[in-house]
Amino acid sequence: MKLKSAIRAAARNAPATAVRALHDVRTEVAAQGALDNERRAAHLIGQCAHESASFTRVSESLFYTTAERLVAVFPRHFDDVAQARGFVRDPEKVANYVYGNRMGNGGPRTGDGFRFRGRGYLQLTGRENYRRFGKRIHVDLEGTPDLAAQPATAWLIAASYLANRSRLRKTALEWADDNNVEAVTRIVNGGIHGLEERRRRTGRALSVLEGGTLRPKLKKGAEGHFVEILQNALAAKGFSPGAIDGDFGPKTRIAVKALQGAFGLKVDGVVGEDTWKKLEPLPS
Repeated sequence: MKLKSAIRAAARNAPATAVRALHDVRTEVAAQGALDNERRAAHLIGQCAHESASFTRVSESLFYTTAERLVAVFPRHFDDVAQARGFVRDPEKVANYVYGNRMGNGGPRTGDGFRFRGRGYLQLTGRENYRRFGKRIHVDLEGTPDLAAQPATAWLIAASYLANRSRLRKTALEWADDNNVEAVTRIVNGGIHGLEERRRRTGRALSVLEGGTLRPKLKKGAEGHFVEILQNALAAKGFSPGAIDGDFGPKTRIAVKALQGAFGLKVDGVVGEDTWKKLEPLPS
């Protein structure tokens, strides 16, 4: 499995330490099930690449230069700009306040909020999570929280997180088996922030892991980089799929069926080898 190349595909400027670290803990990551197949590996890499800004952000800064930005980011904690002014340019105070008495942390005066702020490629946050995932990967993260920011540990935490966090009775890795970027994102992010970029990064990693093929079989419900290639190719041939969003929805299926009908192919809305051939040359 070409993990190093897949990381570079998802994050072109990834630090060498991040690339080497996954190779160094490959056995332990595989034990979590995160490398069972190419899709799982691609989702691990894609989500980590997005959350960590291409593996360059391993510790949450919480440094805000304006009260307005604090209110926008933490609306549940700051009622207005006047209240937030006392926290500007003071990341430790911000962390202790917004993370105090949450996620197993003590109150603001304990310093737990800052001590257990987001670290690692998936931004592990809160004393309780440091304790739980530390036990799972056999590292004392609660006693030494800075270890969560080390590349090798960050990969182990991320793999364990995807293996153990679930939505609708399926873990993130099981959603990855379906190549469902949105479902994995909801588990990692709690919402769908940055969904399109996550799709692109995951798709690029998957393309490398699957040998660089641009012709996988696609049908309604598929997501990711390959669907984006399909949509661009359809548009280039004059069959509009609607938004170029990496989501094989009803409009994309209609466009596929229209192309198939125009070229005398079986009109089933499924993109197989014959349909791909009619879309050549594929957009880069």
